Amino acid sequence: MAKLKSIRHMLRNEVHWNPFSDNYDIEKIRQDLNKYKEAVKTSDGESDPDDPYALTIVTKGPLFHSIFKQIYDYMKDAIGETKAHPEHIIKFLVAIGNSDMIRLNKDVAESLRQSDPIRLENVVNIQIDSGEGRPKLNAVGAFEAQVDLLNTLLNYLRYFMDKKGLHDHYDMNQLLNISSYLYASSNMFFTVKDSYDRITWEDGRIREFSEDELHLMFKNEQYLKLLKVGQFRVEKNVLAAIVESFRFTDNSLLRGTLNSMRKKAYLKEISVDHRGFVSIQISKTDDFPLNEEMIVGLSAIVSFYPHIDLEPLKGLQRLTIRDVILLYSALILLAKALRDHLSQIKDVENTDLKRLFIRIKKKELLSYFQGVTTFSKSQIESFLSIIENDLYNLNKKKRINLWARPLVKSRDVYFLLLASLQAPNYLQLIDEWLESANYSLDERGFALEKFLKEELQTYLKGKGKYAVIPDKQKFYATKKEFEEIDLIISMEKMILIAEVKNIKYPMEARDYHNGYKRLKQGAEQVKRKRDFLLRHSTVFDSELRGIEGKSIHSVVICNYPHFTGMEIDGVSVIDYMALQNYFDKGEIKKMKVMFEGENQQSKVIEKKNMWSNMNEFYERFESYLKLPTVVKNLLELISIKESRITLEEATIQMSMQVAVITNAQSID
Repeated sequence: MAKLKSIRHMLRNEVHWNPFSDNYDIEKIRQDLNKYKEAVKTSDGESDPDDPYALTIVTKGPLFHSIFKQIYDYMKDAIGETKAHPEHIIKFLVAIGNSDMIRLNKDVAESLRQSDPIRLENVVNIQIDSGEGRPKLNAVGAFEAQVDLLNTLLNYLRYFMDKKGLHDHYDMNQLLNISSYLYASSNMFFTVKDSYDRITWEDGRIREFSEDELHLMFKNEQYLKLLKVGQFRVEKNVLAAIVESFRFTDNSLLRGTLNSMRKKAYLKEISVDHRGFVSIQISKTDDFPLNEEMIVGLSAIVSFYPHIDLEPLKGLQRLTIRDVILLYSALILLAKALRDHLSQIKDVENTDLKRLFIRIKKKELLSYFQGVTTFSKSQIESFLSIIENDLYNLNKKKRINLWARPLVKSRDVYFLLLASLQAPNYLQLIDEWLESANYSLDERGFALEKFLKEELQTYLKGKGKYAVIPDKQKFYATKKEFEEIDLIISMEKMILIAEVKNIKYPMEARDYHNGYKRLKQGAEQVKRKRDFLLRHSTVFDSELRGIEGKSIHSVVICNYPHFTGMEIDGVSVIDYMALQNYFDKGEIKKMKVMFEGENQQSKVIEKKNMWSNMNEFYERFESYLKLPTVVKNLLELISIKESRITLEEATIQMSMQVAVITNAQSID
């Protein structure tokens, strides 16, 4: 008998179960639930243990749907009454976002002027009044909120793109009022929807404290804490790589990497006319201007994608990832120039919003890239195809994501939302680019496996004559019976069997769900392969320099640290950096990064050993696999709190469980 689809499975996958869809149907949900209960009775009588938790979300579906309807019905009625094409609403939404961006930048700049020297936590902790009766946002959250809410609105507006009877004639004030309402009201809408998605896709639940108080929670608080630790480690490692890279900008090898495919040219002047169209002027120079943004992008690769060869990608006109970062850095430079140019506007609130449409004709953008790089037109067009959302050629199944694809294309014109280019997440972008070039997760996993074997081989030197890593994947017990084992490390007193998994950088709830699901598959695979190896131990005994009497460890190795410290079906998950650290010298370094003016400095302020001899290496390995020292130390600084996600005057108050760093100062 086929396995029954659980309540959470239906909640995630059936469109009429989704309260943030126009197809939401409470009557069909009741019918599905009745069928499910009957099916459970007629089977073995065992429902999914998660069903009670999933039901807490299902029962509140009508409430979430009413929040969705406020936005969606307003959008639908506004388009129906004005007959204005959704593209025009999108233009005004982008303009409002850009206006906010310029204002926020001025607020942040003023706050930073009051901090000397400038340190990382000063930037992170800057508070900005969000208005609307909501708590203050930090600066980073304010910039992110703009992109998130525009993503939400654009994904709904695109469903009206093909509506018949719409035209390009509109009353500007009327459309501005519509866009302003959508922009203002979608802030709370996005927060509630994002929270709903998280508890739906990441095995959460809703706890009702009273008729007007709901708490959105996770079943496992440790899961939430570990994700926070992983995210913090990503940011710290990338930042450390950036600071280290800037120390070597005079190095000839690094300069060669930075300047390859560039022209000795710079962005001399930029202007925006009263309709928002951008004009760009390029000028020649005697030397290559320092490309700081490219250093940031390359640092992300050094930190978490060292296993990706910088070879030409067939799916991208033979551009390499380095080439794509170069082109993207040129786009970032353009966006910063636009931001600085428009920041000179004294009264942003009363500026004609058309000027803030920020639109660039495709031929102008092509000319800019050709003016500062040596790439061909076809290569630049290939690059543009992986960073654009084409309003008139959209795959309805693929969501608009301005983080991954920051350009909004309308025929031969690109609209720019400055916030989406303010602080790019290169790890997310690299995953998007590799996927666009048809470089699969499995291929990336194989590359990580190869890289790990090479690195670990060097770390095994001096760790005993019995240490060995078989340089093969397929292990045959007989001609017909074999297993593909990603990594085996055999040492004098232990054997490590590992499944290596490359996941996409997680940004949204479904990313975390898909990442966890992929690691769960890895846990199932490594257990099967461990049993295979032990079942045929006599066959592999010589190759592994002995099996009997050794402790056997199974683990799933991941490229990103978000899931490190979790145990899935009895198997530990660890990121490759944490594993390498143990096998190398077993040292943990506490780094301090300081920013003062244009100078960046990093220094080691504390160093601890996880083991000092091979006996300690073996004795402490199992506990380290379960919870690496760096994760254990950071967990002590993480706490769980409730964050309000509804307005003060809302009839029903909702809060979301979040993990926060309680003592950031002690992390330096």
